[in-house]
Amino acid sequence: MQGLIRPISLSLPILGSMFLLSCATLSKQQCLIGDWQTIGYNDGVAGYSSERLASHSKACAKAHVTPDYLAWERGRKLGLQQYCTSTNAYNVGRRGRRLNNVCPAAMVNHLQQANQHGLAYYRLDNQLDTDRRLLDEYQAEFDQLESGAMLDFANEKDARKRLLFLADELGSIKRRLDDTQRQLDMLNHTSKY
Repeated sequence: MQGLIRPISLSLPILGSMFLLSCATLSKQQCLIGDWQTIGYNDGVAGYSSERLASHSKACAKAHVTPDYLAWERGRKLGLQQYCTSTNAYNVGRRGRRLNNVCPAAMVNHLQQANQHGLAYYRLDNQLDTDRRLLDEYQAEFDQLESGAMLDFANEKDARKRLLFLADELGSIKRRLDDTQRQLDMLNHTSKY
């Protein structure tokens, strides 16, 4: 029994160090190369705030490298020009994410509106996927019951009751799918992004 415990206890520190390495924002190689403007640009395009540099500093401390703040911030500002566009704000929303608070105040309202349109698309698209899966699931059960299968029901009365419930639900889901698809089509038609 003790032989089994020893390999597990030895592997825990290894797993822990692997976890810590996976949390680092930069690899040792990236820290040593030190292309801070490019790193900043990539962070800006991804919508990171200036606090991101503290994470890089921590990651690079192990390699005894100190980030070049001015080069990183110069790159991040260039990257934010890509992030802070209405098209990107919309696309961020379509992925189900809110826009990070890193854009100039004068642009925020316009960008938030674009992001909200993207989030609306995301919600409608997810609703379509959920309803399609439910429709398939209910339709398969309905078909089995309609063909005379009892499934897990104790008697025919319970099976028939479920069959009637499924018929109503299938109609309801189909109407909801049509409505959601119309909303999605209208959103796509009126979207300027």
